[in-house]
Amino acid sequence: MHVTVTGKNIELTRALKEYLIEKLNRAQKHFEQPLEAIAILSVAKNPSMAQNQTAEVTIKINGTIIRGEESTENMYASIDLVADKIERQLRKFKTKYYQRPAKSKESLVYDINNDTETEEEEFDLENLELQVINPNKENPGPKIVRSKRYPLKPMTPEEASQHMDLLGHEFFMFINKETSQVNTVYSRRDGQYGLIEPEL
Repeated sequence: MHVTVTGKNIELTRALKEYLIEKLNRAQKHFEQPLEAIAILSVAKNPSMAQNQTAEVTIKINGTIIRGEESTENMYASIDLVADKIERQLRKFKTKYYQRPAKSKESLVYDINNDTETEEEEFDLENLELQVINPNKENPGPKIVRSKRYPLKPMTPEEASQHMDLLGHEFFMFINKETSQVNTVYSRRDGQYGLIEPEL
């Protein structure tokens, strides 16, 4: 596996980079061709954040992008968690989707987490977070604390379900190829998928 490492507000020591590469190389065993990985290790400057050391990894394979991110109070622990998550996602991708012919020529983007600043951010569903605040005069209740925009891609409900499955999310918004309407697929408690369509 070829790994490109970038640091933000952190010194990239040789030991840290070697540890990252060693952990990520475990995912290579699932594929014959060499994988390309981009890793960003960063430390938030906000002193109020306990889990301020973040490891983010992006891997491209056959037009598909798989991304993971983990934050803890220790960079080595963050690397451990994100490497495990990336390996699980790659194994899931190969088992469930790698052998299937692509239904679309567009690249699929599987983003496990949020807050990434790359070109493939359009499938980041963690772009809206609600923070629960104790009701009072200054803060009457939950409020939107972060908002992002991403373009909706035309796809079938089956393709949208595939995206949602690999992302590990409970819902996924998309443009239905057949109706050109905005639809949402979601995970049901019985393990199946549901589809929400607008009533015109």
